Amino acid sequence: MARIAAQAREATYPGRVARPSTTDAAEPTAPVARRPSTAGTVLAQVVPGAAVAAVVALALTALSGAETYARLGLPDPGPVVTYGLPVVRALTESVAVVTVGALLLAALLVPPRGLGWLGADGYRAVRVASWTAAAWAGGALVTGVFAVADAFARPLSVVLTTSTLSESLDGLPAARIWFLTAGVAIVCAVLCRLALSWHAALGAFALAVLGLLPAAFGGHSGTGSAHDIAMNSLALHVVAAALWVGGLVAVLVHAVVGGGDLVTGLGRFSTTAFWCWVVLALSGTVNALLRVNPADLLTSTYGLLLLAKIAGLVVLGVFGAAHRARTVPEVAAGSRVALVRLGGVEVLIMFATVGVAVALGRTPPPEPSGPLPTRVEALLGYPLDRPLDLAGLVTTARPDLVLGTLAVVAALVYLAGVRRLRRRGVAWPGGRTASWLVGCGVLLVATSSGIGTYAPAQFSVHMAQQVLVMVVVAPAWVLGRPATLLAAVRPAATDGPPGPQEWVAGIGRSRIGRFLTTPVVATVVLVATAWALDVGGVFDALVPEHVGHLSMTVCALAAGCLFAGVATDARLARRVRAGMVLVAAVAQGGLSVVVAGSSRVVGAEYWRQLGLPFVDRSADQTLGALVLAVAVLPLLALLVTLRRPSDVQVSS
Repeated sequence: MARIAAQAREATYPGRVARPSTTDAAEPTAPVARRPSTAGTVLAQVVPGAAVAAVVALALTALSGAETYARLGLPDPGPVVTYGLPVVRALTESVAVVTVGALLLAALLVPPRGLGWLGADGYRAVRVASWTAAAWAGGALVTGVFAVADAFARPLSVVLTTSTLSESLDGLPAARIWFLTAGVAIVCAVLCRLALSWHAALGAFALAVLGLLPAAFGGHSGTGSAHDIAMNSLALHVVAAALWVGGLVAVLVHAVVGGGDLVTGLGRFSTTAFWCWVVLALSGTVNALLRVNPADLLTSTYGLLLLAKIAGLVVLGVFGAAHRARTVPEVAAGSRVALVRLGGVEVLIMFATVGVAVALGRTPPPEPSGPLPTRVEALLGYPLDRPLDLAGLVTTARPDLVLGTLAVVAALVYLAGVRRLRRRGVAWPGGRTASWLVGCGVLLVATSSGIGTYAPAQFSVHMAQQVLVMVVVAPAWVLGRPATLLAAVRPAATDGPPGPQEWVAGIGRSRIGRFLTTPVVATVVLVATAWALDVGGVFDALVPEHVGHLSMTVCALAAGCLFAGVATDARLARRVRAGMVLVAAVAQGGLSVVVAGSSRVVGAEYWRQLGLPFVDRSADQTLGALVLAVAVLPLLALLVTLRRPSDVQVSS
């Protein structure tokens, strides 16, 4: 391992050569062209961009600096806090997106050595990410201190005490958000420093993306009416922006230092950038419509900043089209000049847009013209005035922009793969397609119908949602065999760089993949997830927040997919798989008994704050226990599906 690391370092830093021996001193050597250093190239790309973001955020915040405190009835904390917070936040978000982009390059854009050890280019990107993640952690800590001063509307000298900062962790969500972000960034930096394998780089990339989400769930989108939709749209917006901005910076650095496989990396990034632009446009439109009326766009500071951000997105879309039309073909022909020049200008515009976004987050939106939200609407984001019935499944439906969109996109992508196979004359079993589509449909109903609307308000509906996701959607998706479909659509690469099929296979062959897919671990994960989310105290902590509901649903879906994938694996003995299902069914039945017999109302404090008059919480918990008992039936149904799947056949 040490030898591999040394080889990667020498390939990463070509200027550092071994000291010549005395026998070589007599032989003259030709001068070798020295590549630009990685550190210098990164600084040349990041420092100007971060400075632009900070200056733009500072200048635009000056338009409404004191207005924010005045509208909240707070004193002015002074210019250091008023104008320092947007500056440090802009700098922090700049290094955050650079971290995400570097890890995106290492994990998905440049090929590793057979999905084992990182190549020189991937190792270089991970090392860069280790330093930027450390800067991200430091910036998040400083931003958290500024957020405390901002929340208290006091100068920094007043809040810079151990007692004040420790108390803020309990009472100030903004402080918790940034200190949590700092913790994630520190872990990411350490993981990047130790990473030598592709699997570690992929894990660090996923962790960096998750580190963006705490800050995304704060601000204006976390309060007021429809904050559930606003927070989901902002989360998609932030992730898409980080992948686009950070990915372009990473690709430019890769091109300047002479990295290999640039054609492959640029082609993959071009596709990623296009879809990021689409997500940014759609999610930004949704969030804007929820925060400001079109009539206020030209009459308020918030509206003007929003228009500036829209203009930046349009300009960046033009740059993206220019890249696909000009720079991608030139890179394929062997020239990197156009990519570096056009991309450098585009990066500066991107960072300027980051500054606009920071200023937008600091600017209060126009006052709503309608009535003030009720207590229920303030907690949930929408009103509830009657019990859920069959008609309410449709009439009270609210789109879930994360999981509902996932259901629709998953169905469309799967059908596109089946269609491509049919064009090749390959027969794909209809049962698998039906199973996948059933899973997508049930996920859409569970998250975007009246079930998703009432799940945060009633324990029994929450249980119905979790059961549908964990023991209906997950097995249906697994029985759809998406990995087999991917392998049929995209055959394994023989002489080219690894692609999606190799990525999926590589994850399964990794140490953590092999560990999680053992029968005992998969069963424990399913049982532990169900018990922890329902009676282990985790529910009480997560239920008051929208992100808590989303996290519980995602965990249930992931645990269900892991369990169903192992339980239907034909390589395992049938008795082992049957034992897994029976243990899970018994555990699920035992959980229903515990919930029904408990004298403590789960989530009682939150239910009291919500105060829905039409819900008897004790009876509702008993009904939730009955729903858990019914979940045993889908688990037992897995017993009849434990057969070897047929291979894909090519029709004659």
